[in-house]
Amino acid sequence: MRTAGNLQFVYFSLFLRKKFVKIMAEEIDDNDFYRENFSADSDWEVFNVQLGELLQKWDVAVDMGAPLQPEELFRCKWHVETERLDMLRNSIAVDYYEAQTTEKGSPTAESEPGSVCLQRTNCHHDLMSNLNTFGPPIRSSSELHTLARIYGLRRFVLLHPVQASGNYMKSTSEFNFFLSAAAVVAAEVSSVVPIFVQIHDPKWNFYTGVAMAPALRTHFRLIGLEQAPSECRYLSGLLTIFHDKLPSAYTQEARVSVRTTYTLDAVRIRMPLYVPFNHGLGSEDIAIDGDVERLDVQHFYALPHGYAPESSTESYLVYTWPELSESVTFDSEQRTDFVPSKAPLGKIYLSVEAFSYLSLCLADYQTVGRVTRSLESYVGRNFSGMSSGAERTNPLDKLTEHKLSGRRERNYELPSQESLTKRLPGPMTEKELIELLAYLFPDMYPEMALFPYAKQSFKDKFDPMRIKSAVPDSLVCRLSCLLATCHAHLGSLEGMAQLWAAFTRQLRLLWDNSLTVPGIAPGFPDTRTCLLHQKLQMLNVCVERRLQREAFGKRKQQQTKVTAQQQQSEADEQEEEEDEDEDDGEFYDCDEAIPSSGSPTKAVLSLKPEGRLKRLGQERLLDEPEEYLYVPETQEPVPKTEDQLQDDAEVMLKLGPGSGLSTQMMCTSLLSDMEAFKAANPRGRMEDFIRWYSPKDWEQVVDDNGESRHQLSVRMTTEGNTWQKVWEQAQPVPVARQRRLFDDTNEALKVLHYLETRNMSEIYGLTIIPTLHTGILKLIDIYSNAQVQDIFASHIEQLLNDLCRLSRSHSNELPQLENLLQELSELERRFYQFKCFERLAGYPKRSNLSEIKRQFEEILKNDNCCTIVDKKRGAAGDVVCSGGSLYELLSPKLEQDISSRLISKDYVIRSDGDTKSGEKGLYLGPQFMRAIVTGEKLRLCGAFTESTVFV
Repeated sequence: MRTAGNLQFVYFSLFLRKKFVKIMAEEIDDNDFYRENFSADSDWEVFNVQLGELLQKWDVAVDMGAPLQPEELFRCKWHVETERLDMLRNSIAVDYYEAQTTEKGSPTAESEPGSVCLQRTNCHHDLMSNLNTFGPPIRSSSELHTLARIYGLRRFVLLHPVQASGNYMKSTSEFNFFLSAAAVVAAEVSSVVPIFVQIHDPKWNFYTGVAMAPALRTHFRLIGLEQAPSECRYLSGLLTIFHDKLPSAYTQEARVSVRTTYTLDAVRIRMPLYVPFNHGLGSEDIAIDGDVERLDVQHFYALPHGYAPESSTESYLVYTWPELSESVTFDSEQRTDFVPSKAPLGKIYLSVEAFSYLSLCLADYQTVGRVTRSLESYVGRNFSGMSSGAERTNPLDKLTEHKLSGRRERNYELPSQESLTKRLPGPMTEKELIELLAYLFPDMYPEMALFPYAKQSFKDKFDPMRIKSAVPDSLVCRLSCLLATCHAHLGSLEGMAQLWAAFTRQLRLLWDNSLTVPGIAPGFPDTRTCLLHQKLQMLNVCVERRLQREAFGKRKQQQTKVTAQQQQSEADEQEEEEDEDEDDGEFYDCDEAIPSSGSPTKAVLSLKPEGRLKRLGQERLLDEPEEYLYVPETQEPVPKTEDQLQDDAEVMLKLGPGSGLSTQMMCTSLLSDMEAFKAANPRGRMEDFIRWYSPKDWEQVVDDNGESRHQLSVRMTTEGNTWQKVWEQAQPVPVARQRRLFDDTNEALKVLHYLETRNMSEIYGLTIIPTLHTGILKLIDIYSNAQVQDIFASHIEQLLNDLCRLSRSHSNELPQLENLLQELSELERRFYQFKCFERLAGYPKRSNLSEIKRQFEEILKNDNCCTIVDKKRGAAGDVVCSGGSLYELLSPKLEQDISSRLISKDYVIRSDGDTKSGEKGLYLGPQFMRAIVTGEKLRLCGAFTESTVFV
């Protein structure tokens, strides 16, 4: 009864409590107070739901991939996805890492497939595999994640604060909060991918995690000791720690993998800075230790070269014991079996830090592409000197100015050129600027010219169908490289603007004196080359046309001095000679009416032929079989640069095909040729013109009677044909009386104005491709002089292909050069690495160049490493050692002071338990521990598995 009375009392108390809570709730509701809903989901539950959705999206319940190949994790690409979740006061980033392995498929056993427990996942197989135990000791920004390096995992999920550097997890409660969430969610979604949580400061690389399997759970833990006990820094003490963590069911011996890393003295070679014409630069290398070696360059002096004083190459010797039983080796503070002479595998790794002045100059020049300031803002207005009062105060001075008596081949005896540089503001002195101009225009400064233009101009090295640049070592390439050098070393943007202004002044001086621009390929503007080269070609064409026109004018003046009587007698004699030469004479006895394709008849027999160049073989006029068909003197084709062709195309596109102005633009040259043909062949008709001008449109056909005859093509006979319209408009006007199609003076002034009005970004766009092209060619020159061009041939070819693609981009925007500049910088780093490796291998006293090149090719292919020891047991039990020459050279350096050169030791201990435990109903998972010993520091990374069958 006492117990029943107590229960009644408890029930009555609960009843009163409920009534009280109800009354209080009603009062709170009446006063509009907030009432907390304790049935709502907690932050932990919401986080679990969001994390579970992400894991399901990444298919973490499915094992992916076949067994990993040797060192595949360190060579393959990684797929990384990142999602952001809001939790508590922080935003949590969830990263998913997956190695893009070469083979896909279901996981298979590495040994004895029938004995592998079905509860194991790829995570367990990766932990037990010794094929990806040790990666390269050299760290880089693109290396794989620390967790993959430590545990050899191909897939994992990582949770960490978004701004971990300033708001990282510090307390145990935070660790347990996220770790418990990871364990619960992994069990709910049946995840086979381990999930980690980053704790403490990110620079310490501390992680804790868990991996779930149907009957196994693996705990990942990591600790670090700044001063570890001495026994824990050797294998004997580490084995004791490892066995203390194992259950009693693990009776087999553990497997051990060991790697020791030694460092050699850094190799430093000083290659001082070279700047064109050496204006006192490069003195900072004097105080730097190291052997001095200068780069041999035969061409392309306009760009700097050399390496920064702090450049060096560090070498690491790594000796590896891939897998041993714990009972066959010994390692303690007193004695160790892990010495280089007993290692079955040894490699050398090279870590280079080299900064080339050439790459730095090109990267620095790239910033000019974002500068839109005008040239006048640097050098002032009227920098060309056209209307400067100080330069030419009296217009009559032009009349008394020195005239060139006649244009001689490369005769540059010009008036004083001091005005070219003395009034240009900028950081360079007049002497320095003239020195640069003498490099660009060597014929104009014969007393200073040290680099004349070669006649062949490396034609064998330039393919205009490939890179849209200019002939190597031409004026365009020299100017482009000097601009980059001025920007990097001779005054930045101000020095660059000063040189460009002096260059345009020099061009105007050449035009005023009818002299061609040196260092430019002859002929019309070649649209396969860069635009700057085309502009200078156009200027040369204008000079040549101007000279031809002036020569023609002089001849015409001389002819006017001949009397009319002499002219008439000479004309009569010439007519008689022509009559004698021709088989059938021409008669002008009477006028003859000749119909002309529907047009009114007109007398043409009285017209005198003019402007004949030569006869067109044995061809005769269709209407006058006795008269030969003559080729007329015509105006030369009109040259156009690429931008002019593009402008014409845009105008014609806007006007449309039916526009009269569009037809006039297309037919200006055709009209001129038709008028010249009519003047030379007064009795000719359109069919005669087509036979000479467009033979393909004079077709041979067979009529119904089987007879062969010729007629105009369909496109020439179509109603409203443009050719017919132009033929009707054309009048018989010889070329001597025609209006010029090409105004050389106007076009030359257009070119000069175009170059003088470019802003800094546009100057960069005109010169960046020739600059990069020359930079690559200079690198080839350096490789060739060092006899290593064959090693880097494939890399250079790829670099040229990339430049070709960039140079022919049709985008109006400036090309994106970051990747190409990185590749170029990497090639220069590799060359410095080779020179250091050459010195390390004792060249030329102790080794030959062919052996060094063979080993360095292996370094290029194998991520900066080369095998120096590879002991293998042959069929007879003999030990085979490869790479002996380099090993014998490096071994004495280690034997001198081996203890001081040891920088780290890596121990990996594994235990797989009894392989037949699954048959006994036991599920023994893999046990893994890695110990990284660096001096007195110790880092232990464990992955210990427990069975969850009875949990």
